[in-house]
Amino acid sequence: MREIVLRHVAKDRALDVLDLGCGTGSLVFLLAESMPSASITGLDVSAPNIRKAEERRGTLDARSAARVRFERADYMSRPPSAVDVLVSDGVLHLIPGDTRALFLKLAADVRPGGVLVAAMPYDCAYNYAFSILRRVLRLLRSRTLDALILRIGRFLHGNEMNDEGLRERIPYMYIPPQRLAGRNLREHVAPSAGLRLIARHPMPSVSLSQLKHEVLVFEKAA
Repeated sequence: MREIVLRHVAKDRALDVLDLGCGTGSLVFLLAESMPSASITGLDVSAPNIRKAEERRGTLDARSAARVRFERADYMSRPPSAVDVLVSDGVLHLIPGDTRALFLKLAADVRPGGVLVAAMPYDCAYNYAFSILRRVLRLLRSRTLDALILRIGRFLHGNEMNDEGLRERIPYMYIPPQRLAGRNLREHVAPSAGLRLIARHPMPSVSLSQLKHEVLVFEKAA
């Protein structure tokens, strides 16, 4: 995601960047390192994620820490705050509600001439099947099933994440996507909100437990 963002923005400019669904801040810190003049805000609904991100922020030097901030908030009810770059890695498909309302909100938060860089699951057979599976899992959810998912998570991602991080992600296995990045979203919904698609980038899948994603880059009309 960092490399894709840097293809579409001037990394030496004093830009305002918002990472929607920042998790524990991984992308925020990578962008802060690569964009030394940018101010970057990470936004997430999870208190444990924000707490971990703040802990890591505390290890930065004073100059870098001053350019990075984190905020816990529900995006759809958050007041508008115009930024030059809005980044979202694998989150937009989980936000409940009307897709057009979401994209109107996204467009309102991007300054004219700014960009939205969003990794989203696209419409393909695998993602439709995975969506059905998540609906079935939601109907069958139990402590036993949670424990099984945690065990599978340890096997697949134990080298990258501890149990706290894995448990934080268990609920996502029960959430089917609210939307997929299909033709209607690209050619009608986003343009009607003032966002023009300027690029599409493949996103390699890193786990069978994840939906297949691609990265869409939109520009806000000047």
